[in-house]
Amino acid sequence: MRFAFCAGLLGSALGLPGAVLAADDGFGVQLYGVVDVGVAVTNVSGQGSHSGLLDGGLTDSLWGLQGAEDLGGGWRTRFQLESGFDASSGKTAEDNRLFNYGAWVGLSHGNYGDLRLGRQYTVGKTYGNELEIASWKDMGMGATFKASDNYQFSNTVNYYSPTWNGFQAAAGYSFDADDRNQFRTNQNNRAVSLGLKYESGPLLAVATWDQLRLADAPDGVQGRPKAIQLGASYDFEVLKLSLAWSRQSNGYAGLDGGDPDDLGLGLGPSAFARGGTVNAWLVGVSAPMGPGTVMLQWSLARPDWQWDNGMTARNAQVVTLGYTYGLSPRTTLYGFAGYASNYTLDNQFDPANSHTTRVGMGISHRF
Repeated sequence: MRFAFCAGLLGSALGLPGAVLAADDGFGVQLYGVVDVGVAVTNVSGQGSHSGLLDGGLTDSLWGLQGAEDLGGGWRTRFQLESGFDASSGKTAEDNRLFNYGAWVGLSHGNYGDLRLGRQYTVGKTYGNELEIASWKDMGMGATFKASDNYQFSNTVNYYSPTWNGFQAAAGYSFDADDRNQFRTNQNNRAVSLGLKYESGPLLAVATWDQLRLADAPDGVQGRPKAIQLGASYDFEVLKLSLAWSRQSNGYAGLDGGDPDDLGLGLGPSAFARGGTVNAWLVGVSAPMGPGTVMLQWSLARPDWQWDNGMTARNAQVVTLGYTYGLSPRTTLYGFAGYASNYTLDNQFDPANSHTTRVGMGISHRF
């Protein structure tokens, strides 16, 4: 088995097909990844402009290993190890964590579903992100729908049911959402994620519910961040249309919203974490144009709180227009322009009412 695995890695390095199967015991291992680098100019009002290389303009740069073994009787064991990196510098995406995007093992059966144990995406992120049309760096769906942003939880159990007439249900639970590693579970931040998906031909419909339970919430913080997402997409062939709505309350359930007020977590602004609500909407359209595809996406996030100075938080909007051109099944050229109001790349809601623009182009290669 060890020889077959090493031979497979060598084959991938030499440009041979990515799927590598060891013939001795039916164990399969695949090395895969994405390298994506572009050039972009970003301007934030009041902060100036920055130009240079942009890692992951279209999709994150990453590499991973995944595999499966046939156990007989319809059962399989599966695993995935996935690591993000910055292709413009060669650095890992996260210090002190090699497989930051995923590290799980599980069992699956066509009649009983798929059980996964380890570090992985939440059900809400997995299902919600399927509605995204344009995934441009910092300006994709996750800019306003934070439950569909690119985040993971450690110590997580996810279960995905079999598909029945197009329907699939899923549930997940994290015993330690932010790696506190306390001996007692009630001393860790815990998370629950539920989802229902319907997919039939060109139609996709999604509903998700996420809630985080903080073990030690800061003073005045509700301690139960929650996110609901509803959406659907339909591929008319001449164009694909995606619509979605989300309600996020008491802070970001994924702890992925930054920490502008030093709460010590990624809950977002303190006024949000202390009982605020954000309603968000998204509209995305993609259509073939010439040899490639044009993509237009708009999202709006409407908060209901006031800042400490008494000013009402303003709506954040993000709109992008982009074009992709496939040089081959694995290599894509892209260009895009994005504009965001009352929004910076660090904070979804900016009390200084800053505006952000970004123009970029690049190349993405999958292996």
